Amino acid sequence: MPWYVYLARCADGSLYTGVTTDPARRMRRHNEGRGAAYTRSRRPVALVLVEPAADRSAALRREWAIKRLTRGDKEGLVTACPATLEERVMSEFPGFRSAALDFFRRLKRRNTRQWFEKNRAVYEQEVKLPLQALVEAVDVRLASIAPEISGDPKGSIFRIHRDVRFSRDKSPYKTHAACWFYHRDAGPGVGGEAAGGGAGFYFHLAPEERFVGGGIWMPPRPSLDRIRQAIIEQQQSFEAIVLAPGFRRRFGPFDEEDMLKRLPRGYPLDHPAQRWLRYRSFTVGRELSRKEALGRGLPRILERDFQALTPLVRFLNRALGYAPAARRV
Repeated sequence: MPWYVYLARCADGSLYTGVTTDPARRMRRHNEGRGAAYTRSRRPVALVLVEPAADRSAALRREWAIKRLTRGDKEGLVTACPATLEERVMSEFPGFRSAALDFFRRLKRRNTRQWFEKNRAVYEQEVKLPLQALVEAVDVRLASIAPEISGDPKGSIFRIHRDVRFSRDKSPYKTHAACWFYHRDAGPGVGGEAAGGGAGFYFHLAPEERFVGGGIWMPPRPSLDRIRQAIIEQQQSFEAIVLAPGFRRRFGPFDEEDMLKRLPRGYPLDHPAQRWLRYRSFTVGRELSRKEALGRGLPRILERDFQALTPLVRFLNRALGYAPAARRV
């Protein structure tokens, strides 16, 4: 069994040194308050250095040597040989717990600012922090699947606050969590108000529904016209993607929400692409089981689904002028 020496940065900026056979599991235990006494009051902690050791004795010797270093020397180690991004995100994604779903159930019954503020700490710990870690973990995987699509905690996570300006329902908070992975040239905008928004990938977590999806939702009219024109000009290529047996079995047909009852003005009733021209959104997805959504393997599950959705997302983005990329820049 391999052994490792690691450095973890605590919430107060200090560095903790330890040994383990599984850095990812050890980070989770620290962040759950079941690690060292030192880190228990300094959470969250983040993995910043990992060094392999020949055996437990070698790991303990190296741990002692690092502990004797000055703070500056430790920082030098981190700078010279930092933990890889993959190692960090694997150690930092703890998985969602059932407490996240319980939070949304209770919020649905008491959707008030007073109740939310009283339970804000639960939201931060059980929903927001794992969701941020998930976005980072998935972003690492997207670099090899669709490098032009990215995610970051600031731009990808939808706000929990509802826009109630034009709604009869004045409940201030959403009763679900969601994140969006978007084309780097299009930005994170979604829907009719996002003039430059493109197609991307989506994850949704709620007590009653948990799903993964992709495509473009309710784009503004100029963008919709460009997508329709691309489908007309490349109908065979488009249908090869969305009618492929494996794609249909996995994701089913496009969501028919807000679908037009008749063809848009200007298109003949017998148009060869008429079955596609009535859509105003081009989104597909599949439901996730509770086990899938709450498991630590969620980043890998999303990776597989997003990879299967990539041909559709790229077709839609090409129609809007957003090119695929061979690598991250």
